[in-house]
Amino acid sequence: MKRLGQAFMLLGAGVGAVIALAIAAHYGLAGAPWIVNVALAKLGIVASGGLIAAGAATVRIANRREKSNLLPRQR
Repeated sequence: MKRLGQAFMLLGAGVGAVIALAIAAHYGLAGAPWIVNVALAKLGIVASGGLIAAGAATVRIANRREKSNLLPRQR
């Protein structure tokens, strides 16, 4: 599960980087009003944050499971 979480975080960082480059280069949908391009950029940033958060949660859950498997069970 750690690999899945790391993949989510990497994908989120990649989406964020692509959105940042598109904003810096003033790239948007041709023929669309500026407000649509701003809305799409914001949605991309929110999606990027969601992917990073999902990846972090997945890694945390994997670490907890690994830690609980290493500890001896108390009776």
